[in-house]
Amino acid sequence: MPAKFDLEVLRDFFLGKKKRKPPVHELKWKLPEERLTAPVEDAEDLVGKMKKHGRFIGGGEFLDEVHAKQYGEGVYSYFIVRTDKKTQKEKIIADAYMLREEEKLGMEVESAYEIAENLDEIGYKTIFSREVTVWSFLSGALAVNVYSVTGFGDFVEVSLPATKLDAVRKKNEEQAQKLFEKLGIKKEELVPTDAITLQYTVMMQQAEGAAGPGEGK
Repeated sequence: MPAKFDLEVLRDFFLGKKKRKPPVHELKWKLPEERLTAPVEDAEDLVGKMKKHGRFIGGGEFLDEVHAKQYGEGVYSYFIVRTDKKTQKEKIIADAYMLREEEKLGMEVESAYEIAENLDEIGYKTIFSREVTVWSFLSGALAVNVYSVTGFGDFVEVSLPATKLDAVRKKNEEQAQKLFEKLGIKKEELVPTDAITLQYTVMMQQAEGAAGPGEGK
């Protein structure tokens, strides 16, 4: 006589009730990528610490020509014409993390190579050039870049990925805070922007200060 059993009970036993996840509620609008940047005393020292808390994925020494287009107060998109100092190979990097999905870069990214010399025609102006050494890491869901910018300073920039889930953003924020603590960086030292915008803002403030009240407008 075949044994009698409750299939649902057996499924719960072998699969485990904990694997039954509650329904996921998504936001109507995606939370955009966020970045946090902090100045550091020594980039190479910080890189040594990051190797204990993340996976190194690349880097190098570069000459960057930064082109920007402003979309609002403190909101920019960038094209970076980057030349590798060792190989002299040139490439273009599009960075528009500040913009939401309905906003446009003003061009198709895949066509950037063809119009690198004509970015001004689509509203991008050259804001500065920099000599920079970059170390890039992944730490869980976080992208971490350490920069040493000649004549400006050393910085660490942490990117929290875009998400449609509040719970995921909160988890990533907690992970970022723990990472900063491990790196010896205090919460009050963080600036809620990227390293390029930070440098550009400082340059503009210095220019305004040099011009004096009522000048340079």
